[in-house]
Amino acid sequence: MNNKNVLKNIGISMAMRPISIALSFVYTPMALSFLGDARYGVWAIILNIVSWISLFDIGIGNGMRNRLAEAYASNNQRDAQSYVSTAYIATAIMSLVFFIIINAVWNLFDLGSFFNLNVEGENTNLVIAISVFFVCINFILSLSKTAAYAIQKSGVISIANVIAQILQIIVLFLISQALRQSLVAVALMYGCVTLVENLLLYGYITKGRPYLKPKFSKIKVRYMKSMMTLGIGFFVMQICSLILNTTDNLLISNLYGSSEVTPYSIVYKVFYMFVSIHGIIIMPMWSAFTEAATLKDIDWIRSTIKKVNGVTVLLSVGVIVAVFLFRPFAVIWLGKNYNYQTSLIVTVAVYMIAQMFANNYASFLCGIGNIRVSTMLAAVQALLNIPLSVYFANYCHMGLTGIILGSLCVMAISAILLPVISYRWLNAHSNIGE
Repeated sequence: MNNKNVLKNIGISMAMRPISIALSFVYTPMALSFLGDARYGVWAIILNIVSWISLFDIGIGNGMRNRLAEAYASNNQRDAQSYVSTAYIATAIMSLVFFIIINAVWNLFDLGSFFNLNVEGENTNLVIAISVFFVCINFILSLSKTAAYAIQKSGVISIANVIAQILQIIVLFLISQALRQSLVAVALMYGCVTLVENLLLYGYITKGRPYLKPKFSKIKVRYMKSMMTLGIGFFVMQICSLILNTTDNLLISNLYGSSEVTPYSIVYKVFYMFVSIHGIIIMPMWSAFTEAATLKDIDWIRSTIKKVNGVTVLLSVGVIVAVFLFRPFAVIWLGKNYNYQTSLIVTVAVYMIAQMFANNYASFLCGIGNIRVSTMLAAVQALLNIPLSVYFANYCHMGLTGIILGSLCVMAISAILLPVISYRWLNAHSNIGE
């Protein structure tokens, strides 16, 4: 295994992360001040809803990632370009279908009213239409990120993300000087900036790498089966992850109103910072595990999992410290106090710790393509999440804390069982590696 590439990408991402966090801390109060509590809550919900589209690729993106990583490790550029070209055309077709269906269903069933998203003076249907349009376009272009991970160039993704955050702050500042509380303007800003980010990333990874450029002549329908066989499991897990991680805001809005989404979103955003830092390490590991498994380097895999767990312990200590510092930090950061429940802060913190440990082993299992049990586990979690959250929130009268407690209960299942599944695979393949 080439540890140099992995460490280089982690190093670049770690260097970019403090900048990204600082920019996020600048952007959030700016957006909150510009939109106000109600609109900010609605925008957080809309972002959750439109983010679902990126998961509905039936696993093609992640299937391409693993197949491309294998082709890259074997220096098979012909297959690499065929996988890329086939994935692009399939994703483009699905994006067009999603755009038509989502806009039709949204307006036909008046989902804006159902999710309690109507705000006086705002056309939320137009905001959704704009957001869905840009998400569908970026859905296609985001395959450049998948390719970057596959060829061990994840560091450039962090650089592109920082550039996008800087652009968001600049454009939001300009908008705030010309307009007042406009969700339409924010939707246009967010979509355009993300488009620029993906175009820059595509230009970088394809420079000097023609095999990463899609070509109609390289499309091979039979390669879809190869990606889909692996990708369908990823798709199921993505849908389950979607239910687990993005339905909380919708539940809160439906049960308590969109204004209550804001304090929950603030707590979640602060503690998710640790998960995002953790993700800097985990994301490059996925393709690195694929390469190591292809080369049968089991010792490297064991050593790497141990090191990643050690880093996760350190981040968990940081999460615990953040529990005590959150309130004064939030007041200084946002300039106002939302009277956060202590139980909410603690439960979100524990949820993030459980998620980090579960992600260590989820990344490994995805990398080696051993996801059947993980898929079944994810399906069980998805089925339990909403009923448990509603039960704790309503019937146990725990409010916002109950919403995240339901998610914590199902996340604990992964944190316990995924390590068991992973070490069984490692033990079974140790002799082969030797």
